[in-house]
Amino acid sequence: MTVAAKDAFYIKLGRGGEWESECLKAGTLRFGYHETPHDHCLAGEWEKVRDFWTSIRGDQGTATRDMKQIRAFYEADESCLFITFANGLLYWCRPTGAVEILHDNARRRATVDGWHGQSIGGVPLSSDRISGHLLKVQMFQGTICQVKQQMYLLRKLNDELSPELAAAEEAERAMLAAIVGLMRLLTWQDFELLVDLIFSASGWRRIGVVGRVQKTVDLELRLPTTGERAFVQIKSQANTASLRDYVARFEQAELYDRMFFVWHTGNVAANGEADGITLIGPERLARMCFDAGLASWLREKVS
Repeated sequence: MTVAAKDAFYIKLGRGGEWESECLKAGTLRFGYHETPHDHCLAGEWEKVRDFWTSIRGDQGTATRDMKQIRAFYEADESCLFITFANGLLYWCRPTGAVEILHDNARRRATVDGWHGQSIGGVPLSSDRISGHLLKVQMFQGTICQVKQQMYLLRKLNDELSPELAAAEEAERAMLAAIVGLMRLLTWQDFELLVDLIFSASGWRRIGVVGRVQKTVDLELRLPTTGERAFVQIKSQANTASLRDYVARFEQAELYDRMFFVWHTGNVAANGEADGITLIGPERLARMCFDAGLASWLREKVS
């Protein structure tokens, strides 16, 4: 399934979002402009609708904008999309059927299959992961407006990347692979330092070094926000047997709330992760290094 649309519109579901909950739950669209002559709209007599609102507004330009919003609500069909923002998400739907007049003269329409707060791939359409160019449509002072960022919207709904974003993600994958290779060039002392810097960037504080054996360095960390204490086992090379050894030590230690097992070379069974134990292998560590902004530091260390 691919989402396509002839037109896309943004709609405010009531003043201050008063109809949001009702519409999202029932899978409907609701619209004001209560005074609008319904028969003119059904007949497509949009000049009469404009003239009606001119008599109320006293300004033809404002009335024309009113008429365009009313027309969009009445004439949009299943080839169109409506979007709205609520509860930190972008929701989208397809209108269908005739316009219904409610008891308060508000207008209501059904949707094809309700409102959706996810892409077709099931990814939540969280506002914090949507371009500001699309988000600013919420600043529209009226009720309905056309979405200018329609191509971007459709890519978002279809889980598609723009060419620029696809290129950026490919470059990031290459960078992460390069970071893994660079980490393997570090001395065990520098690898320990890198791990220490990564944990420091995420809020952990180093409060001690428990042991110092070449290629095996244990760190003791504390997270100030929660008071958690963690035992970090850093190994240049690791395997499942070495993990089991340190899991046994952790289970016997009452001082620590968590254990991190960190390595850059070797194979460790993924099922070794248990309550309180976090495995950080080369790929995961590379991502943490990248996110902490330590890629340049790493390059300089091995140059």
